[in-house]
Amino acid sequence: MVKFHLHISIFILFWCVFLPAGAQQADSIPTVQEVRYDKSLVNPPEIDKNDLKAYKNDEAFDYSEYLPKDNWWTQFNNWLNELWHSFLRWILNEREATGILAFLIRALPYLIVAGVLVFLVWLFIKVDMSGSPLLGSTPNQVILNSEEELLKHDDLQQLIDNATNNNNYRLAIRYYYLLVLQNLSKKELITWEVQKTNKDYVYELQDSKLRSQFSKITRIYDFIWYGSFEVNESAFAKAQQEFIKLNSGI
Repeated sequence: MVKFHLHISIFILFWCVFLPAGAQQADSIPTVQEVRYDKSLVNPPEIDKNDLKAYKNDEAFDYSEYLPKDNWWTQFNNWLNELWHSFLRWILNEREATGILAFLIRALPYLIVAGVLVFLVWLFIKVDMSGSPLLGSTPNQVILNSEEELLKHDDLQQLIDNATNNNNYRLAIRYYYLLVLQNLSKKELITWEVQKTNKDYVYELQDSKLRSQFSKITRIYDFIWYGSFEVNESAFAKAQQEFIKLNSGI
């Protein structure tokens, strides 16, 4: 009896352990489905030649590559492009740029353009003669826009006398120098232009003696007018003699 119960227990254990696994394996086997073939007739669409012409004339379907005509501009661009790549090859020594170096190389053209723009702005400000407050005094330039009006003044001598009577000797020296420029311009010994410097007028004078005298009073004028210090009566009297001497010889 004991053996009978033992056999029953072993049978139940076998049934619980091995039968579910076998059932799962049986369930996991895929079933073969029937393959159906489509044997229906296919009628391909017909395209009319007029339709093809419409597509050919449509720019959206034009895939031809446009090559610009070879001219001086394309040649210049090709030369500039080759020059840039040669420069990069020289810097990198035929190596591939990576990391921060690659970033700098990509940014380099923009940095160059920005540098050129900054230089042009600086150059524009440098040659600007409009008397902008952003500009500093330049010793070799005939200063201020008002000088053009002063040079057209018919009685600069009166301005000199007024400044002298008011003991404004620096301003009187300035008027003396403008009077010299006015006389030289009237005699067509120089061509006055707003962008020219005092040195330019020195080089324009052909007569060596006159050039030497004008160069001397230019140094006096620059020293007194741009020196930003008060000129006493004695120093003014000495400078005045030089200006009178030159004006009388023009």
